[in-house]
Amino acid sequence: MSIRIITDSSSDLAPADAKRLGVELVSMSIQFGERSYLDGVDLEKAQFYKLLADGKDSPSTAQPAPTDFLNPLEAVRAAGDEAVVITLSSVLSGTYQSALIAKDMCDYGPIYVVDSLSATAGVQILAEYACKLRDQGLEAREIAEKVEAVKGRIRIFAVIDTLEYLRRGGRLSNLQAGLGTVTKLKPVIAVREGAVVVVGKSFGTVAATKQLLKFLSEHPIDQDFPAFALYSDDKSRVDDFLPKMEEQGILPQDLRFCSIGPTIGTHIGPGAVGMAYIEQ
Repeated sequence: MSIRIITDSSSDLAPADAKRLGVELVSMSIQFGERSYLDGVDLEKAQFYKLLADGKDSPSTAQPAPTDFLNPLEAVRAAGDEAVVITLSSVLSGTYQSALIAKDMCDYGPIYVVDSLSATAGVQILAEYACKLRDQGLEAREIAEKVEAVKGRIRIFAVIDTLEYLRRGGRLSNLQAGLGTVTKLKPVIAVREGAVVVVGKSFGTVAATKQLLKFLSEHPIDQDFPAFALYSDDKSRVDDFLPKMEEQGILPQDLRFCSIGPTIGTHIGPGAVGMAYIEQ
């Protein structure tokens, strides 16, 4: 009997890393105009940001259908294996609900579905933790319980370049986004209780970066887990930011890098930089 770890492409887990870890990926859909893409299958991150920059069409995202989860779950049942499924936050998407429906359709007991209440590398951290527990010999039920216990400590903080994409996605009103554009405010966002929220606004990137560092200091990183430096289209923003973390003595020991993919990139746009980690 094997234990399978399944997550969706909003985790921004690279296919090569998924293969190395033994994680199965279910793809989100991204719509540009009349054309639909599968995240990570026929739409890579660089291509997504190029399409976004072209500005011809505004993208939209769609959750996987229950049948997209059903296929791997039926394989689990056929093999007599167990599975832990970790999904994008239920506040941001119906992906969790699709996975639950697929579990019911499969009608097989040892399948456990976890609502990450997170996104991008936050989901990735939980998936990797689940793999670690699997490799330690824990059963699927125990893995799901431990992932549930730690997910409330996931923190994501980021500076984004504009409020426009949050407005397009319905996360901000037209008035809020318009004021941000006029005053050149740089928002600091976080994922809290599964939702993307604006936690601060500063005049200019330098001030916003200082505010981001303040949030990271107030919510210290648990060094027993990996932490991810996040960026959307431009990794140089991370390279400029990390020395500032080092100066403040808050640079993670196990530091990874994660380019934010189409699912979350649709809502925050280019020019983002931040951190995803587990708080002490």
